[in-house]
Amino acid sequence: MKIVERPHIDIEKWNQLVGSSEDASVFSRSWYLDATAENWCVLVDDTYTSGIALPYSTRLGVKKLYTPIFVRYIQWLGVALDFAMLSDLIKQQFSCIDVSIKQPVLGADYTPLVYQRIEINTERKLGSQAKRSLKKAMSNNLEVVRSTDYTTVESIITDELVGKYNGINAVSMKALSKLFELAKAEQACSVYEIKGHGGVVCISDQSSVLYLKGTVSTSCKHAGGMYACLDLAINEAVLGGKQFDFGGSRIEGVKRFNHNLGGKDVTYFGYTFDNAPIWFKLARRIKDRWIKK
Repeated sequence: MKIVERPHIDIEKWNQLVGSSEDASVFSRSWYLDATAENWCVLVDDTYTSGIALPYSTRLGVKKLYTPIFVRYIQWLGVALDFAMLSDLIKQQFSCIDVSIKQPVLGADYTPLVYQRIEINTERKLGSQAKRSLKKAMSNNLEVVRSTDYTTVESIITDELVGKYNGINAVSMKALSKLFELAKAEQACSVYEIKGHGGVVCISDQSSVLYLKGTVSTSCKHAGGMYACLDLAINEAVLGGKQFDFGGSRIEGVKRFNHNLGGKDVTYFGYTFDNAPIWFKLARRIKDRWIKK
């Protein structure tokens, strides 16, 4: 196994590994990481039959393995190997680690996390809130239109969410815009929109449809608009023989929303290690205090 930095990755072989790995997420695709990660490399074997993408930042020469915005987790792909060996290799490479991984790659010292998805060939059961909201959307004659034009939804996300929710700011919107653009270029972008009010943007991969981001105007939300948009996206995914991935959120209200639309919890693993030099920890502490002032 070896670390290969982004400029030297054989991108065709890497994306073939992602495409051939069971239950592989779009989060590991090269174009997705190019849009979201400050830097990224891969830990991979010579033949690209197994590996993992490692997004990271560098501050004052200290490298931190992290989970970029709009990436839920990284994951081990391909042939199974000894996770203890992989953990040692990764910890040798990064002084700081604050990352989520699909499998328990870094050992038993993890925080269990959950996201919601609807599996292939499973019966979806709607909650009472979803049923009421979908009836409301129907009575309000809300029409959901499917397209690949994300521009109106992106504009409404900017107006409705920027500055109001943690992590949604000018920097993250730039990454989101790049994701929309690249997903469309990859013919993987699907937009479910209520004209003039917003909607949701989804990304399709070989076996999954990911709800990436979206919102509708306040009046449309009260009329059941978000439920209507996602319900159509889910139905199309199910009819296409794909699982539907809600993207995941640690906000309880969002989890309830996903559960209402039939989502079931899936566990993944959060890891935090800090072996940075003492001088770096001190500098970071001073910086954090200064920002709070």
